[in-house]
Amino acid sequence: MARRKREIFEELITEVRRSQNATDRFDQAVADAIGINRTDLRCLDVIHREGAVPAGRLADATGLTTGAITTVLDRLERAGYARRVRDPDDRRRVLVEITPEAFAGSVDYYGEHAAHGERAYRRYSEEQLELLLEFVRAGRELNEREAAKLEERNRAAR
Repeated sequence: MARRKREIFEELITEVRRSQNATDRFDQAVADAIGINRTDLRCLDVIHREGAVPAGRLADATGLTTGAITTVLDRLERAGYARRVRDPDDRRRVLVEITPEAFAGSVDYYGEHAAHGERAYRRYSEEQLELLLEFVRAGRELNEREAAKLEERNRAAR
């Protein structure tokens, strides 16, 4: 039994790695299709998930410097995918939001992913979904912690 468990676990880890590579490949194809780079697409994803955010939040979420974020936002605005707006609660603060055109266009590329998610929702029980959520969240949190440590080491080495 322990041997089979180990085999399943190793296959799971291999599939996670394959999934990460497939996601990278797909995201690159989307970025190419809409004429932006992967960094800009990552920033669009943060804005899409979180709604209007200050530029500093994009820096925190992506590990980029605030200077790099300014350049990203300039490109996204020129492309028509994002815009800077005044924060309605604090007029001194600027937020970045996705444009309605970019939001509407995302269905062209991510519609099948949303449909796949709906099929998974119907297929799995609440307990199974909780298990999957725990597994994926723990992996993401690990990657975020390790990325932050490595980014700090890289900055110190410069």
